[in-house]
Amino acid sequence: MTTQNWQQAKREQRHRMMLTAVAATRTVDPVFSHVSAAVIWGIPVVGPHLDRVHLQTAGRSVARTKNGVVWHHDALEADDVVEMSGMLVTSYERTLVDLARTLPFASAVAAVDHGIRARRSPDGLGVIVIEKERLLEAVAELGRARGVRPARASIGFADARSASPGESISRANIHVLRFPAPDLQVAFPRADGGKDVADFDWPDHGAFGEFDGFGKYFKAEFTGGRPIAEIVAEEKARENRIRKHRPFGARWDWPIAMRPELLRRELLDAGLRPLA
Repeated sequence: MTTQNWQQAKREQRHRMMLTAVAATRTVDPVFSHVSAAVIWGIPVVGPHLDRVHLQTAGRSVARTKNGVVWHHDALEADDVVEMSGMLVTSYERTLVDLARTLPFASAVAAVDHGIRARRSPDGLGVIVIEKERLLEAVAELGRARGVRPARASIGFADARSASPGESISRANIHVLRFPAPDLQVAFPRADGGKDVADFDWPDHGAFGEFDGFGKYFKAEFTGGRPIAEIVAEEKARENRIRKHRPFGARWDWPIAMRPELLRRELLDAGLRPLA
C-alpha cells in the first residue's frame, strides 16, 4: 500500500486496506465483524465509523482494543461466521444485527434499510434476502445482550423502500425530529403517460421531499455521459411536474441530511410541522 494509493482511496477502500494489513499480522485467520464486516459485505456505513478494524474473539475475553483494532467478545454460533473474499467474516444476518446494536440510530437504519432489500451478493453468485422479521427474531434470541434495545428500534423502523443511504438517514432524522412520517417512493402521473417518483411524500400537507446525492450529477453510472446542465434542467422540469400534485417541496443533500437542525429548517420551509 503506497501513500498515493491511500490518499486517492475512498473511505471504504481505505478500510479494506486496513483489513488486509491487520489480517497479515495474525497467525490465525481473524473474524471480521461489525463495520469491518459491513465493508466486506457492501453494507453502507454512514458516519465516522471506519477508522478502526473490528474483530470477533468468538467469546474469548483475553484480547484488548488497541493499535487501531477493536475486539468484540460476543459468543458466535457456527453459522454466524462465513468466508467472503478469502476472509472470515460474520454472516450477513449477524453483521446487520451487530450494526443495529452498535451504530447510532440513523446510521443503523441506513444499514438495515440496505440489508433488507434483495440484492446480489458481493461475489455475484447469488441473491441475498434478509427479512426484517428474521432480524427482529435474531435480536430477541440475544436476550439481554448489550445493544438489544437500540437494535429493536432501528430494525423496527427499517423500510426496504428507502432507495439509498441518504434517503435512509433523512427518514431517520425526520423521525427523530418528530415530523410526520412520509410515504416513500410515491409515483405521480405525467401527461405523457410516464411517472415521476418522489423520495418522500406528505399528501395531507401537500408537500414532497427529495434527497439529492452528488452522484446523479457527477457519477458516470448515473449521468450516462450527459452534461450537468442537461441533468439539472431535467431535474427542474421533473420538480415542476411534481409541484402540480404537491405545491410545497423540499430538497436537501448530504450535509443537510446529516445535520438534523438543518433538515428541520428545510421541512419547516416546506410547510411541515413537528407532531405535538
